[in-house]
Amino acid sequence: MSIGAFFALMPLPVQMIAAALTAFFFKANIPAAIAGTWVSNPFTFPFCVYFQYRLGCFLSGSEPMHIKDPDFFSSLSSAPMPFLVGIVPAGLILAAVTYPVTLVLWEWITRSIHAAKSRRFTAREAKKPCAKENESA
Repeated sequence: MSIGAFFALMPLPVQMIAAALTAFFFKANIPAAIAGTWVSNPFTFPFCVYFQYRLGCFLSGSEPMHIKDPDFFSSLSSAPMPFLVGIVPAGLILAAVTYPVTLVLWEWITRSIHAAKSRRFTAREAKKPCAKENESA
């Protein structure tokens, strides 16, 4: 999942393919890597780009532009360097956050599934008549 989250912040048209190939190379979960790229979607993309730009300004020591134009992306094209500087660190931050969150959620989900199966098995066993009761009758 974190491989996909890393590639989600890359401005590539082939995010899912890059995540799948990287997951294949590292023998990671390919479907999870592909699903991780969905962090970047039409709703979250403007926030991701703005975060990358601000992080790039912070890392490069440049002053962020004061955007008066409501179209941020046209303003960004005039100052792409801070955005480009912020891409990889933002991807690494998101991947570093996604990995432990995914592990915790996966553990919680699998424990819930196993507990539900155990409850069903116990309930089924309680409904079965005992073998000794059948023999005495």
